Amino acid sequence: MFKILISDFENALIDTEEAIPLSTMLAIDKVRNNNISFGIMTDLSFRTMIEYNKDFPFVDYIIFLDGAYIHDAKKNRALFKKNIPISLIKKIKKNFDLYNICFYTLDFCNCTKKVIDKPNARKIGDFKVFSDFHKDSIYKIEIHAKSKKEIDEIIFKILELKINLKYYIKKNDDYFVELIMNECGRVQAVEKICDIKKSCLDDVIMISFSDDNIDLLKKVGHSIGMKNASSKLKKVTKEVTCSNDEKAVEKIIYKYLIKE
Repeated sequence: MFKILISDFENALIDTEEAIPLSTMLAIDKVRNNNISFGIMTDLSFRTMIEYNKDFPFVDYIIFLDGAYIHDAKKNRALFKKNIPISLIKKIKKNFDLYNICFYTLDFCNCTKKVIDKPNARKIGDFKVFSDFHKDSIYKIEIHAKSKKEIDEIIFKILELKINLKYYIKKNDDYFVELIMNECGRVQAVEKICDIKKSCLDDVIMISFSDDNIDLLKKVGHSIGMKNASSKLKKVTKEVTCSNDEKAVEKIIYKYLIKE
């Protein structure tokens, strides 16, 4: 019996109109009334997600910033948070200042040189003012590069400096390296929710669109890929469902968690 349902928010729970269908909200409500916790992964800001959850609370846990911050929505407090110490922030800034660096707080993606095309992105003015104000609230860093060669140079420098951060290499429209504290991660975030529920990853059913969740999908009890996800993600899931515009999360709920 599954005890936890995890879903991506973007491209999974919400449709192309950026709304959660009412029937899906009602299905989630039934799940939660059956003592099954519902958690979401999101790249949106804290403020945006709280707005979604305000009028019709539908979620128990929200995982932000690759697991560096987990919000307990029922208790309205952090279940877990691990910011990057200001000493490491300054070290990254000093050694990688030639690159465009993004410093993530809960509500902003802050860029040092130019604004990138991301929600809530804004350009930093004076770095000292910014870092002093956010010294305890920066949870993730992105170092953007222009080529694979630059990525290799960044990774070499990180290892040479012995910077105690976990890193991931990504490629979208450009190359970048993501940095979070070693204690953080998407797998670790769901494990922390499991600890609260006195359960384990085998008790988790997960629906995902994002390739960032591939490692997690390999470890949960039942993994489900969205039809609109990448072929890479679909290869590691036990099942592929319909798209977000076809109420995929709702259909999985009624298939595995609720008998109509």
